[in-house]
Amino acid sequence: MNETFEITVPNMPKRVDKLICEELEEQGAYVYIHEDDGTTITLNPTASAVFDMCDGQTTAEEMAKLLSETLDVDYKNTLRDVQDILAELSGFGFFQT
Repeated sequence: MNETFEITVPNMPKRVDKLICEELEEQGAYVYIHEDDGTTITLNPTASAVFDMCDGQTTAEEMAKLLSETLDVDYKNTLRDVQDILAELSGFGFFQT
């Protein structure tokens, strides 16, 4: 039986407070551990930058605009990537509700 889950991403996502972040320099990645339940996720530098912008005051559109300007890449593709990253993080319970 296949179950479908709907993931809701807040308009202005805010990270949970109880997180541990470890940088894996050799892999160019960051590991985030949720202190309450031990949920762990590994993010590349771009996804980590998106997560760092999740302050409860910044929208996905604003994140994508900043990233596309900083990295000199297409806004539409960046917005889609930001939305995908936020959906994944939301699915792991890394945002305040």
